[in-house]
Amino acid sequence: LGMSYEFYEAQRSGTLDSSTSRVAWRGDSFLDDGSDNGVDLVGGWFDAGDHVKFGMPLAKTVSTLSLGLIEFEAGYTT
Repeated sequence: LGMSYEFYEAQRSGTLDSSTSRVAWRGDSFLDDGSDNGVDLVGGWFDAGDHVKFGMPLAKTVSTLSLGLIEFEAGYTT
């Protein structure tokens, strides 16, 4: 279960804080998203490696993982 969070950390997009990331090889990405239309779309997560960002499915996943951490903390420590 603990590796679940690391998987989603690797899927993050935008400006990343290297001091809090457990994925050493990941860096900032897609910092100009939406700039051609005057919209700031920087940040979020990638889904399935296809570089399309999805909000609702990820929100459910993060909520479920977070609830699991609250209820079963021992399962997330390695």
